[in-house]
Amino acid sequence: MKTTTTLKSLLVASTILHFTFYTLHSQAAVIQQVIVRQQWPWSTDVKVEYKLAEVTSPVDISVKAFNGNTELPLPATAITGNRYGISESGIGQFVINPVAAFGNEKIAIADFRVELELSESKYDYDEVLYKVFCLTNDTCNQITRRDLMNGCYGAVVTNFANIGEGFNTSLADVIIWTDVTNNPAYKDTHIVMRKVKAKDILWTIGSPSSESGRQGSSGKSEDQHLVKLTQDYFIGVFEITQKQYARLGFTNNSQFRADDDHPYRPVEKVPYSTVRGSRDQAYNGEKICWPTNSFKHAVYSTSICGKMRSKFSNVIFDLPTEAQWEFACRAGTTGSVYSGKTTDLNSAVSELGWCSVNSTQASSGRYTSDVGLKKPNAFGLYDMLGNVMEMCLNFSDNDITDGKSDPLVNPDGGYHPNASFARQLRGGCASEQAVTCRSAWRAPANWGDTGTSYYFGFRLVCPDGESWED
Repeated sequence: MKTTTTLKSLLVASTILHFTFYTLHSQAAVIQQVIVRQQWPWSTDVKVEYKLAEVTSPVDISVKAFNGNTELPLPATAITGNRYGISESGIGQFVINPVAAFGNEKIAIADFRVELELSESKYDYDEVLYKVFCLTNDTCNQITRRDLMNGCYGAVVTNFANIGEGFNTSLADVIIWTDVTNNPAYKDTHIVMRKVKAKDILWTIGSPSSESGRQGSSGKSEDQHLVKLTQDYFIGVFEITQKQYARLGFTNNSQFRADDDHPYRPVEKVPYSTVRGSRDQAYNGEKICWPTNSFKHAVYSTSICGKMRSKFSNVIFDLPTEAQWEFACRAGTTGSVYSGKTTDLNSAVSELGWCSVNSTQASSGRYTSDVGLKKPNAFGLYDMLGNVMEMCLNFSDNDITDGKSDPLVNPDGGYHPNASFARQLRGGCASEQAVTCRSAWRAPANWGDTGTSYYFGFRLVCPDGESWED
């Protein structure tokens, strides 16, 4: 079903439009009427209003623009409004920003036409893809695919190749909310989490023996294994920042907090006892802040995870397991880094994160940087490589298999009473070489109850549902 609207002239910011339209009918939904108005002198925007009829299932509207018979470039980022997942008949509208679409200078288009075409929606537009947790009023805003695609929250990217030259992924469904980096609130008063669709996907954790910088020693093994996670989950778009940490009521002891922009840098020097609870706290003799078979996701109420659960109706916030972290990091890639590029590792990492190649020298080590300044992966996650190492739930003493055979289902490395303080860290950091900032890199660290290292940080996860499946 296609509708063509003809505008006799369009001069950005300096004319009133005249138009005609005609309608082509199909057997399903139809566009019965279209009205196009340029908003000048109030705005250069062009408003397109339409009337839909006979809508029995969700439909999408695609838009093309022409000057006479010559098609004009019309990027999706230049259009906002109701175009996706329309489930009811009636009147809707969207807006074309001609400056964003056709250039920054005044332009005259003698015979401007807009073609609208209907198609059946191929996605569930009610699916929640992002959750935004407000730390000041304890509310959660759930952002759906419809919200994102209709431009309600700013720019999105649906083709990973548009993120950077040579970027590629095997993910068939890419939708990255890029405007999330432009609102300081999302690094301060709000924590933004992205849905990771991992349920029942068989994938490979670790790295091949040919991968540059690969580690194979005890506690650092990157041996490859088939893995299956049985649940979708949400993970932080950013590492937890110093400001977010302080808003949760904790004292910011981060090493890099002297500069003006420090609130948006990742928090570090955080003790494990602050994240989940002291290792010495016990319930019926079991140390519940360390994952055991019966208390894997139990935390103490005074910890970060405990406070977050209390603030948001007992959403089960926790640290990611290594498998959850690596699946989210890779985002459909299998190589060293999540851009999917196989170029020089120093340049590949520099596009994605902060390491010794591109971070600023400090008096001790190298400075961390504000989160969200580099390019995201295909899930829309930032700084999964570099900046600060991220702690996972797994003990570093344990092999990820815990004696089990492939495929590993929801692997966590298991619990052993004699395990040390150490946890697995992932992703590398600002002071390390690019070779550590790989998707498969892992290293043990004695996080313990002291939190003395200023390159150890974290991000949170929560289940897509009321509880975790183990």
